[in-house]
Amino acid sequence: MEIHFKGTNYELPSSVSRYAQRKIGSLKKYVKKSEEVVQVYVELEKETHSQAAGRIWRAEINFDLDGKLFRAVATEDAIEKAIDESVAELARAVRTTQEKKQDLARRGGATIKSLLRGFSS
Repeated sequence: MEIHFKGTNYELPSSVSRYAQRKIGSLKKYVKKSEEVVQVYVELEKETHSQAAGRIWRAEINFDLDGKLFRAVATEDAIEKAIDESVAELARAVRTTQEKKQDLARRGGATIKSLLRGFSS
């Protein structure tokens, strides 16, 4: 899994990038063993419009898996919270997509099985 970091309006310290790598590493369980190169793009931004406190930290994660792009954006009051929220949103999206694929395969198999049963009677 290749993780690319970008800091916008913010000098990215190594502790934050290590934290993000550890959190994004939890997404490896959704990657098939045959897919060795998965691209993950992480943009961490400090929004400096007119406020100095509140929800000023933004984390955007783009996760390319099976040729499909998953994207999550979160804005929180701490950079770690924004990273956690983005990773959780990505995990939900990937899990939902994989469950839909499995359900479609099961329904297709059940349909074929019922057709075959109809021919045998």
